[in-house]
Amino acid sequence: MRKATAIFLFLVYLLGTTDANQLLRLPLLIEHYQKHQQEDPHITLTSFLKLHYIDEQPFDDDYQQDMQLPFKSPDAICMVMPTLVPAPVTLFVPVKEILRENYLLKNEGAPMYRLPDNVFQPPKMNLF
Repeated sequence: MRKATAIFLFLVYLLGTTDANQLLRLPLLIEHYQKHQQEDPHITLTSFLKLHYIDEQPFDDDYQQDMQLPFKSPDAICMVMPTLVPAPVTLFVPVKEILRENYLLKNEGAPMYRLPDNVFQPPKMNLF
């Protein structure tokens, strides 16, 4: 029973949401081919299909029947687009706190480039 129900639901879905329902028009194709064969006994199936599906369709007496053939005119199309809504994503990035360390500065005086110019003079010679 479950298998038959699953097949039935699959067929309902397939025929309702795809162009597979056009396959239900195959008896019309066979009937129309037989009609063409009665008019022209030398017509083959490939020439019949070429006439109705590849060549430009003339507006003749059986135009309405030609448009009833499978895959000739689109039906109402029901398009099903499955949509998955993703769960909200939360990113947790641990924040590392920078620990401030107190450094002991030994030379807290003025930097070397700020020393007065008189320190760096050439040696003087004392003559007396």
